[in-house]
Amino acid sequence: MMTRFLEAIVRLLLPIINRVYVAVLGIKPLHHDSIICVEVRRHKGSPVRLKDGCEVNPGDEVIKLHLNNAWIARKWRRNSAPGTRDFRRGLIYYFKESLELLARELADGKYRGAVAIYGWTAFHTQAGRLGFQVMDLPDSLRTKLARLHITALLRDHQTSWSKKRGSSRKPVTVKAIWVSRAQLLRMYSLAL
Repeated sequence: MMTRFLEAIVRLLLPIINRVYVAVLGIKPLHHDSIICVEVRRHKGSPVRLKDGCEVNPGDEVIKLHLNNAWIARKWRRNSAPGTRDFRRGLIYYFKESLELLARELADGKYRGAVAIYGWTAFHTQAGRLGFQVMDLPDSLRTKLARLHITALLRDHQTSWSKKRGSSRKPVTVKAIWVSRAQLLRMYSLAL
């Protein structure tokens, strides 16, 4: 009951929270027509060892991925008219396009110091299909707040997956997704 109350409050405050979050953290769209936003930051957690041998240590520069909520809202409105293509089915393609663009920028020397790319998401299964390594997050207050925020975003966009989750009492599962700079370049350089 308390969780639903908190979700309702977060949903009401979501536009303000998102504006502050974006401004304070320096989150920028990868491109004006990209589903992904990026935040360049220093890794603050424990060392992370990826399957390809890349090790991310505290203090290393990383790129944190965020969904471009403004882009999703625009696409949702534009594609919700009768007779328009359902953009939700193409989400994986929008992600691939954005990852190709990120790989191109990395290859061109942008984000030169970044050793890896990561994010926290409820779409970890799909991210795994895109080549990301999926990792569990610790059961911490920070993880619970992230889950609350992500759940509010999903419900705010009224997407089919949020409706399905909204009718369930099971909470949204948020996991970390990681890929090394080198692996992202290997996977998405074919499109370059």
